[in-house]
Amino acid sequence: MQISQDSLFVIVEGKDLDARFYDRVCNSSSVIEAAGYQIWLAEQLEDDATGVAAGGKKAVLAHFDYFKGAGKLAVHSSSGKHSIAFMVDRDNDDVSGGKKRSPHVIYTDMFDVEAEVFFRGNNEEALAGIFSLDRVSASQLATDLNGWIVDLANTWREWITLCTIAKAVGAGCDIGFGRESWINNPKYGAVEAVKLAAAGKKVAASTRRNPPEYNTISMRVRGRITSCYAKGNAHRLVKGKWLAPYLVYRVKLHFGLAPVGYKGVEDYVARAYLATCDFREKWAAHYRDRLESLI
Repeated sequence: MQISQDSLFVIVEGKDLDARFYDRVCNSSSVIEAAGYQIWLAEQLEDDATGVAAGGKKAVLAHFDYFKGAGKLAVHSSSGKHSIAFMVDRDNDDVSGGKKRSPHVIYTDMFDVEAEVFFRGNNEEALAGIFSLDRVSASQLATDLNGWIVDLANTWREWITLCTIAKAVGAGCDIGFGRESWINNPKYGAVEAVKLAAAGKKVAASTRRNPPEYNTISMRVRGRITSCYAKGNAHRLVKGKWLAPYLVYRVKLHFGLAPVGYKGVEDYVARAYLATCDFREKWAAHYRDRLESLI
């Protein structure tokens, strides 16, 4: 940092989308462009003591803790001020608890970067490219899919609630954002009351919290989630990894037996959406303004 001419160093957690996503955020700002910036994956940074490098959110936040403790979140040299920004997925931390409070730690607006690109991308343009559709077919599909992320949030509301509670109480069970819902039957159908009750008991039984603590945390989480849905922000609660399979499911419902190519699309659908995101739009200010404030 001290020998570089660049003013901003952006540390990101994921290899799949993050580097490109945040590079486009920075590139959309004339202030950041003029100051100079670098994008670094967390796993490009080795621990001085062990020589070990790791990626992911924990690694990014561990780097933040280190630089904060060393008083080096921002340093000054003959070429000016140099700051570090740590970009991490929100992962509903604002609902479950545990967010870092620092201008140098910048959380995604949506659940994670993948969810962000699905929500911000151009449905019609992305779908036309993914499924090789003519413009009329893509337009009709996009119309049919209007609000599809909110649809999933509504369908899996109970699962989202359980996952968030499990995270908040530190439950060690198979209920969490790393899995798709198993309390809905079929997967995108109605909730089964028996499975819902069993899942709730499993979360409560797999935490070290005592019953009063568990009930207090559970009620607080449920209240926050209820508020989020009431304010029209349900889309912010949906994990990005859930979206590609659900999108393909909805597309299949739309086309029925029509000859559409689905093979392998889940592997690149998020990148196709990222390519259609317009970083000049107002939503990108969530990131751009915070990064500019560090320069």
